[in-house]
Amino acid sequence: MHVSELTAFPGIGDKIATRLIDHFGSEQAAMDALRRRDVASLAEVPGISEKYAITLVHQAIARQDGVAIGDFLQTPEAMAVYDKIIGLIRSYAHTPYSRAKLSTYIPYPAAMAGQIKAMQATLEGYIKLAEALKGDACLEQALKKLRYLKKPAGVSKSRDRVILVDNKKDYDAILKGGIDRYLDVHVVENVHDLVDLAKGYAQALVVGGKYAAGDYPEELSLEFVDDPGDLWWLVPEATIGLFAANKEPLEAALETIRIVRARSPGFCGYLDDAQGAELAAELARIGPDGDLAPGVDAETDRLKDVLARFNGALQAALKKANADLQERMDRSTVTLKGSQLLGMFGTGQDASLKNVVEKEVSKAYFDAVTAAKQGLRDALALKPFEMQHVDVMFSDEIVYPIEINHRAVENFRNAVNRALAGRSLELKRASARKLSKYEPVGKDIVRDTLDFDVFFAIGCFAVDHGLRMPALAKAGLNVVGGRNIFLQKKAEPVSYSVGVKNGEARGERIVLLSGVNSGGKTTLLDMLAQIAVLAHMGFPVPAEAAEVGLIDALLYYSKSKGTLTAGAFETTIKDFSKIMSPATKLVLVDELESITEPGASAKIIAGILETLYENEGSEAVFVSHLAEQITAGTRCPVRVDGIEAKGLDADLNLIVDRTPRYNYLARSTPELIVERLTRSAAGDKKAFYSRLLAKFKSK
Repeated sequence: MHVSELTAFPGIGDKIATRLIDHFGSEQAAMDALRRRDVASLAEVPGISEKYAITLVHQAIARQDGVAIGDFLQTPEAMAVYDKIIGLIRSYAHTPYSRAKLSTYIPYPAAMAGQIKAMQATLEGYIKLAEALKGDACLEQALKKLRYLKKPAGVSKSRDRVILVDNKKDYDAILKGGIDRYLDVHVVENVHDLVDLAKGYAQALVVGGKYAAGDYPEELSLEFVDDPGDLWWLVPEATIGLFAANKEPLEAALETIRIVRARSPGFCGYLDDAQGAELAAELARIGPDGDLAPGVDAETDRLKDVLARFNGALQAALKKANADLQERMDRSTVTLKGSQLLGMFGTGQDASLKNVVEKEVSKAYFDAVTAAKQGLRDALALKPFEMQHVDVMFSDEIVYPIEINHRAVENFRNAVNRALAGRSLELKRASARKLSKYEPVGKDIVRDTLDFDVFFAIGCFAVDHGLRMPALAKAGLNVVGGRNIFLQKKAEPVSYSVGVKNGEARGERIVLLSGVNSGGKTTLLDMLAQIAVLAHMGFPVPAEAAEVGLIDALLYYSKSKGTLTAGAFETTIKDFSKIMSPATKLVLVDELESITEPGASAKIIAGILETLYENEGSEAVFVSHLAEQITAGTRCPVRVDGIEAKGLDADLNLIVDRTPRYNYLARSTPELIVERLTRSAAGDKKAFYSRLLAKFKSK
C-alpha cells in the first residue's frame, strides 16, 4: 500500500498510516483530515489517542507553515501557560470536535504576521457574535447536537420489492450500478415467469416494455418503466438512510444557521433560506429508522395501524359475533302449525319444519356476521377495497362457533401490505428526490457549523474575560488595565510597559521588577506571558488595551523550589543559553536568585541581562529581591521597577498597588509585617513585637 506522504510525518509508521487509510478510505482523505485539523476524527482511528492526534496536526501545521509549536514556546513554563489558556477556551466549546480542534491553534513568531492578522480579522466578527448570542439556550442546545455525519448502518435488502428485467442489456446495467445490493433483480423471458416471480413480492418494477400490455391478476402490484432510473428512485431508502442516520446533527446545523443568520446574514451563504426550509421539512418527514415519520401521511399511518391492530380486532369481532349469535338464538321462538307437528310422526319427513328452523337460524347468523363485519370496519376505519376482503372472511355456511376463512384473511393482509408498500414507495421517492440534492450540502453545513463552534468558543471566552484585540506594534509590550486570567477571583487591573513605547523614557527593554512578597510580581509575569501567547495566536488579550510588538519566541522561567543541586544548577544555566539566539524574544524570569547563594546569583543574573541587552530584539522582565546587587554588577542600562506595600487596612491586610512604579526600587515589607504582629497580639508577645517595631521607627 502506498503511504509515502503519511509516513513522511514523524511518528507515523506503516502501521499507523495503514490504519489512517482504512479509517478514512484513502491516503488523500487522511491527509485532508490532518490539514483540516480534525483531531476528533483522527482520534477515532484505532491506536490514535486525542493527544497523539493533536501532535499529528501540529506536525501537519509545521510542514505547511514551517513553524512548530515549540518554536515560539521555548520553555516548559511557556508551554504550560499556553496549555492552561487552551484549557480555559476548550471549556466554552460545545462539541468534542471543537474542543479537540482548539488545541491545534498555536502562537506564531513574528515572521508569520500575516497569519496572526488574518486570525485577528476572523475573530473580530466572532467576538461580536458572542456578545450577541452568548447564553442563547436554543443555540447552545443546537451546537451540542452537532457531530460529523456518519455512514448509515446500511440499507437491508428489501423483501417486498423486486426488479424484473425483460432484456439482458438492462439487466447487466442494473447489476453494474450495484442495485442488487438493495433489491432482487431477475431476467424474465415470458409472462408466466413474470407473474410467477411477482407473486412473491408486494411490488414488482418491470423494466422494459415487452410485457406492459399484458393482462395480469389483480393481486399483483406491477410498475412498468422503460428506464431503470436513478438510485433515489429505485431505492429511495438508500438516499433517505443517510439523512435518517444523521437527522439530529443536520437539524442542529440548520437551527444553528437560522440563529446565527439573524446576526450574520451571510453565514453558510451557499444554502439559501428556501433551501434550508425545504431540507428541514424533508428531515421532519423521516424518522431515525429511515421510514416516514408518524403524522406525515394520514393514509400511511392508517394502513400501518390496520396491520398492527388487525389480529386483535378480528378476534374481538369473532368473539362478539359468536356471543351475538347465541344471544339471538336464546331470544328466538319458532311457531309451528299442527300439521307441521303431525308431519314429524308421519311415514315421510316434512321438509317445511326444517325450512322454518333454518330460516330462523340463518337470519340470526347473517345478522351476527354482518354486525361483526361492520364492527371490524369501524374499529379499523377500513375502506371499500379492504371491505371486499372482509366480506368473505366469515363462512357462508352456518356453523357454530362461527369460523373464519383464513385464505380471505391472508388476502386481506396482502392487499393492505401492497397498498402500504405502494404509498410508502411513492412518498419515499418524493422525499429522496428532494434529499438527493442536499447530500454534499448536508456535509458542508455540518462541517461549517462545527467550525463555527470552534471560533464561537473563542468569542465566548473573550466576552467572559473582557478580552480586547491588541494592536500590533513594531516592538515592546505595553498593557493598559491588564489582568491575569488564571486567577479565580477578579484580578486587579495592572498597567505596565516593557520595551519601546512611543519613544518614552520608560520603554527600556531590560527590566528588574522588585517588590513585596505577595505583591503580585509572579501574577504580573503570568499576565505578560498570557498576553504574549494570545497575541501571537491572533487572539484577544486580557487587557483594556494593549500594544504588542511581535517577537519570535517566549522564554518563561518560573521560580525555583529552593537552592538547586550542582547538577540542576548546571542544567538551568545551560537552558539559559537559548537567550544567545539572534531571534527576537521576550524573557520572563521569576526569582532566579534561588538557584544558588545570593552573591553568585546576582552575578549570574547580571551576565544574563547584559547578554539580553546586546541583542536589540530582546525584551526581559526579571523578578528579583536582589535588584541593588544586580544593578551594581551590570554594565548596561537596566530599568528597576517596584511593587510596594503602602500600609495596613482595617483588617491588617497589606495595602498594595499592584501596578509597578517605573524606575523605583521597592523595599520588602518587614516593618509592615512586624506592625501587623504588634497590632494583633497581646501581653508579652505584644511587648516583644513592639520592641522590634521600635527599631524601625528609630532609623
